[in-house]
Amino acid sequence: AQNQTLQRLQQVLHADSGPCLPHLLSYLSKNLGPGAFRLAARMYLQKGFPIKEDFLEQSEQLFGAKPVSLMGRQEDDLTNINQWVKEATEGKIQEFLSELPDNTVLLLLNAIHFQGFWKSKFDPSLTQRDSFHLDEQFTVPVEMMQARSYPLRWFLLEQPEIQVAHFPFKNNMSFVVIVPTRFEWNVSQVLANLSWDTLHQPSLRERPTKVRLPKLHLKHHMDLVATLSQLGLQELFRAPDLRGISDQSLVVSGVQHQSTLELSEVGVEAAAATSVAMSRMSLSSFSVNRPFLFFVFEDTTGLPLFVGSVRNPNPSAQRELKEQQDSPDNKDILHDRKLFPRGDKLFGPDLKLAPPSEEDYPQVGSPK
Repeated sequence: AQNQTLQRLQQVLHADSGPCLPHLLSYLSKNLGPGAFRLAARMYLQKGFPIKEDFLEQSEQLFGAKPVSLMGRQEDDLTNINQWVKEATEGKIQEFLSELPDNTVLLLLNAIHFQGFWKSKFDPSLTQRDSFHLDEQFTVPVEMMQARSYPLRWFLLEQPEIQVAHFPFKNNMSFVVIVPTRFEWNVSQVLANLSWDTLHQPSLRERPTKVRLPKLHLKHHMDLVATLSQLGLQELFRAPDLRGISDQSLVVSGVQHQSTLELSEVGVEAAAATSVAMSRMSLSSFSVNRPFLFFVFEDTTGLPLFVGSVRNPNPSAQRELKEQQDSPDNKDILHDRKLFPRGDKLFGPDLKLAPPSEEDYPQVGSPK
């Protein structure tokens, strides 16, 4: 992209500050090892279409993407493309594209595969069927992993009202879970006041915690054209300035994204191609039995490799009406002063941290 199109992309995607993302991902791939993190890219090109050499060189240098010719036969091209995505994601994404526009001259693909192993594994013999609370009325059955004394670093925020836990992997990565205490929440609103400094909290120590975490096997496929247009990138799909790629007139006809996430007793495996109804919680337990957000973070850089929300971890199951005793009104979870001693340090005008006050569990100061 060039000129106004480039400026708009940088502004909307916040790509005009910080380190170059391709360089950062390449660095992570080398340091985490090919078994844990794999980044792959490929370029499919219509035969005879004039592409600028600078673009080809930068694509290979930054992404390792060499051009592969489209055969011009949709069935064969789709087979080749889907086979590459399958291999790049270690078989986690079996079919990425089901059709190609007839006038496709250039197709850019990238895929990320991550496999993380818990620093402390869950015992499969403790996994059992449990209820996941969808809202104030309904639950679905899930396979719930459990640990009686899991070394966990976690805390609670008063504004927004959320619980945050860090489940560490073996290689400087973390699976960070954010559990809002109310069912009526919006992803944007929850994340609006959160920063890496707020979520990271390195001064908090791990403490033995009773944990319940559902096993997951999630798949999500979406067309990002509408989303990107709502963000202000309509120009990409109408009349963009893409003369950095070719002097021929180009327009973006589609942006597809597919992702998978598998959460088990061993760890996480993820791939991508582009009134409160939980049990009353004591300060020594962390239960993920209601809708939540998650991140897979690289701890040294604070880079989120995967971000998602889980409203229903078992959508194929029939919803079950809650028993009255399963739905305590725990509005006082964050408001009961017995659970939260005073002296909380402010993160900002509306953000407070309320950690348990134990001598071996220091209180958190304001992030710099």
